[in-house]
Amino acid sequence: MEAGIKKIKLIGYICFLGVLCVGIGSIVVLTIHSEHNIIISPYETQVITFTLCQAFLSAVISLLLAIPISRAIYRNDFFCKKLFISFIGILFVLPILVVILAVINVFGINGIANKSISYLGFEKFSIYGLIGILLGHILINLPFAVRLLISGWSMIPTEHVRLAKQLNFGTLAFFKHIELPMLVKNAPSIFMIIFLYCSLTFSIALVLGGGPSATTVELAIYQAIVFEGDLATAARLATFQFTLLTILLILSNKFSGNIFIEETIELKNNIRGPVTKLTHWLDYLFIILFFIFIFLPILVIVLKGLENITIPKDDFIIPTINSLLVALLATLINLIFSLSLCLIIVGEKQKFLRTLFEVGSFSTICVSPLVFGTAFFLLAFEHIDISSNALLLTGVTNGILMIPMSLAILLPGFKRLRARYGKLMNIIGVSRLSELTKFYVPLLKKNIKFSCALVFTLSIGDLGIIVLFSGTDVGTLPMYLYRLIGSYRMDEAYFVAMILMLMAFVSFWLIENGNLNAFKRKQMSD
Repeated sequence: MEAGIKKIKLIGYICFLGVLCVGIGSIVVLTIHSEHNIIISPYETQVITFTLCQAFLSAVISLLLAIPISRAIYRNDFFCKKLFISFIGILFVLPILVVILAVINVFGINGIANKSISYLGFEKFSIYGLIGILLGHILINLPFAVRLLISGWSMIPTEHVRLAKQLNFGTLAFFKHIELPMLVKNAPSIFMIIFLYCSLTFSIALVLGGGPSATTVELAIYQAIVFEGDLATAARLATFQFTLLTILLILSNKFSGNIFIEETIELKNNIRGPVTKLTHWLDYLFIILFFIFIFLPILVIVLKGLENITIPKDDFIIPTINSLLVALLATLINLIFSLSLCLIIVGEKQKFLRTLFEVGSFSTICVSPLVFGTAFFLLAFEHIDISSNALLLTGVTNGILMIPMSLAILLPGFKRLRARYGKLMNIIGVSRLSELTKFYVPLLKKNIKFSCALVFTLSIGDLGIIVLFSGTDVGTLPMYLYRLIGSYRMDEAYFVAMILMLMAFVSFWLIENGNLNAFKRKQMSD
């Protein structure tokens, strides 16, 4: 049994070192291959400032909008409420290019929003620049923040609400003493997740940025590497980005607790604060506006796609298969790493090492995919054909870089089960492998399926890393869609965007909710 424990620990340590090498090692490789110029230019300062400002604004606006919307959804009953909440969670996996096309169609110069305000006599606005980047981020992050805050409302203890009713709390008193403590506990973590995500934005800034004044760090790194061959600039920006975001991650972990993503929501009918006529109508106004905001772009893409469904699609099947293969590989890599890291984190007895493993494992959220891809290219281009192995490299990269998201879903469950049953397992003498396969995995099956569903669907729609590895003949469906947009074949682009969106939604539902038990029972009965 001791030999088994050592092997499991060794696998966990190897995974942890691999995660650290992704972040720190990538920057070291770029620095070695650069001119070692550490002076940040005024343009780079402007890029860093804009990146932090747009990430801060995106996170603040998403969170401020999510608070009243999630509160309204949670405390009111309406038709298909549970289905609506489930769909909100799925919206986080919308492919980035689909979001971009939706933003252009709804908020662009000839979009629905501009046509409406022009009809009312107001001047049209341009979405290219900061406004477009914010709209794209909010369309992705607002449903995510709403979904997490609905989980927060559901965690308010029933006893607290009963006591507030007995004390005859008004609306303000109920919010101050019952709801505000929940927000103080959960809002910082949600803010940090969105801030980190928006700090590493690439595709949205690439299409909707509109010029040098709206360039993010990720886009500047891409331009420096691909168009200018300037590894020194890429290394400087990547070092600053990784250092700053890691510091913010550590501070967030220290002051607001661990980042977590709840998979299930328990809707309690008795968790309702005092409601006046004004708050009642405001709640439904928030719900209706939110419904329009998130469903109108999706509806536009579906209608545009159906309009162009008869257009012949050359070379469409192969990128679709490639996307599925990349997503499958990313999911397998991510699952192996995430489970191994969770096991060594909860199994470590020393608090310092446990914290080190945890923060180090989450640190890949601060890593630029472009920096990692470039570092890997510099190390491997002399030994392997990068273009021929683009799909393999993209799958592995996506799987590793999505580890923090999986840990946010799995690690709280591992900690909870370890705290409850850890001593008993030690007394019985359960091996680490048996712990994982016969204890954690069966009890956390829903969390694992939710994590796999997110990784798989996000990998299907990812554009970031494939732009470095892919040649002209090899690519995924997002890369194919990007080329259609770049060549102004918009009719085909809408159809492909619709297919990509449907693939993401169907894949997510099948992985999270797919159940083979009924099929197996039918086979046995036959």
